[in-house]
Amino acid sequence: MTQTKRACALICEYNPLHFGHRYQLIELKKAFSTVICILGGNLSQRGEVSVSDRYVRAKAALAAGADLAVELPLPWCCASAHEFASGGVFLAKALQADALAFSAESGADILYAAAAERKHAENAIRTLQKEQNLSYPAAAEQILGKTLSHMPNDILGIEYICACGGFPTYILKREQSFLSSSAIRHTANPLDALPGESRAVFAQDASFPRMTEQAGRFLLATLRNMPQKNVYGVTDELFAHLCAHAQETDSFEAFVQSCTNKMYTAARIRRAAWSIAFGFPKNLCDMTPPYTLLLAANENGRAFLKETAKTRSVPVISRPAELQGDPVFELNNRVNDVLRLFYGGTHDTKKTPFIAE
Repeated sequence: MTQTKRACALICEYNPLHFGHRYQLIELKKAFSTVICILGGNLSQRGEVSVSDRYVRAKAALAAGADLAVELPLPWCCASAHEFASGGVFLAKALQADALAFSAESGADILYAAAAERKHAENAIRTLQKEQNLSYPAAAEQILGKTLSHMPNDILGIEYICACGGFPTYILKREQSFLSSSAIRHTANPLDALPGESRAVFAQDASFPRMTEQAGRFLLATLRNMPQKNVYGVTDELFAHLCAHAQETDSFEAFVQSCTNKMYTAARIRRAAWSIAFGFPKNLCDMTPPYTLLLAANENGRAFLKETAKTRSVPVISRPAELQGDPVFELNNRVNDVLRLFYGGTHDTKKTPFIAE
């Protein structure tokens, strides 16, 4: 790219924000005047509880170089890679970004070819998945005669490209020397593995790092007691599978491992448990996000919001109280009210965005 464009959006979680994320933000600021983070809510795409509340992670994003952070709400932030990407790309377009930026292990040519191949074979993959009770990645491997990628950023990158259609992308090569967020979460002292900008933010959060296992007993109790059927991402077979295994262990991680098989990945098990516990409506992911919540902004980000106020096609809400009555908001409110038992802090309706001077 030879000239600076107005704004790019990236779909992120910052769970937590590490050196690779900081490098990505630095590089994007060289190519774009405004960097917008579409930040996943308090449950991650893999079905884990985020290490800190999304307002804390948004503040870390600004400290590391972003201009604006808005929320990708439930259910999209805790959905399959396809729906996670679809929700995020919709918001990127609706906010009037010029491109979607992301990092991947492979280059753009490889990713675009893989996306085209995947889209061409989509119906055959879904059919085989149902016929042989396979997970989507396993069915895709059989149909295509190869894996599209075992690399997590490539997998999401392919979904981003498919969701973008003709919307421009800006792809950075992921630097393999940086520790991933997953690896950092499992170190003895996660704060020690973070860059100074985000370490300073997360160090002020008394709940950091908050792991899924600490909320797991709530999920196991729900699955043993009064679980809800007919929810997003959960077939009758998966519902029975989860409820049976929930009786066999008191550890959530052991429960996830016992449920994982050729049909169900660990991420799907975790997402399904949350869906059952909170009754995620089946049809919500068929919609597009009806709003996004402003989490953090600096002067440049606020100027971008003002400039696009009349042209963006989705409302940017600064106070959750403005959304009462919306079904997506009500779902997010219920989930975040429970997670507040682990994060601490004030109720969502009393929170306000972080505004950097």
